[in-house]
Amino acid sequence: GTGDAEYPRGPLRLRIDVSLPYHEAVELPEGQGHGPLPGHPRSEDLVEAWNRTHGDIAPWGSLQLGGYSAEEAVFTDPVADAVSDAVQSVREGRWTGPVSADPADWVLLADWDAGMDVTGWEGAVVHWVVQRDDLVARRFDRVFTTFFWNP
Repeated sequence: GTGDAEYPRGPLRLRIDVSLPYHEAVELPEGQGHGPLPGHPRSEDLVEAWNRTHGDIAPWGSLQLGGYSAEEAVFTDPVADAVSDAVQSVREGRWTGPVSADPADWVLLADWDAGMDVTGWEGAVVHWVVQRDDLVARRFDRVFTTFFWNP
C-alpha cells in the first residue's frame, strides 16, 4: 500500500505561470508513426528550451489546471494520446460516448505530476481531459482520465 511518505502533505499554493506546448510531434493517421508538429518547424528547439527552464517554473509534484500537459518521456501531445485512449475505451465498451476523435475538440482539465520518489514510480503523471462541449455544459462526469508512467 501507499503511505503518507509517498504522498507528503504540505501547503497548497496557487500561482499563475507560463504553460507552453511540451511536445514536438503529432501522431500520423492510420498508425504511420510520428511526424513534426504542423506549423512549428522549430518545435524541437522550443521543446529543448522549455526543458531547460521548465523545472524553474513548474516543480515536480505540481497540480496544473488547464494549459498544456506534459510528461517526462513523450514526443506527442498527451491530450491527443488521451483522446485516442477515450475513443478506444468507447469502442471496447469501457466508457460511454459520444466521443470525438479530434483532439481539437478536447481540452486539458488538469495534469498532476505526482513527483513520487518511490522506486519504480518516478515519472508518474495523471491527466484529466474533457471534450470542450462537455466543459461548457459543466458535465464533469464526462472527464476522461489517463495515467502515464515511465518506469
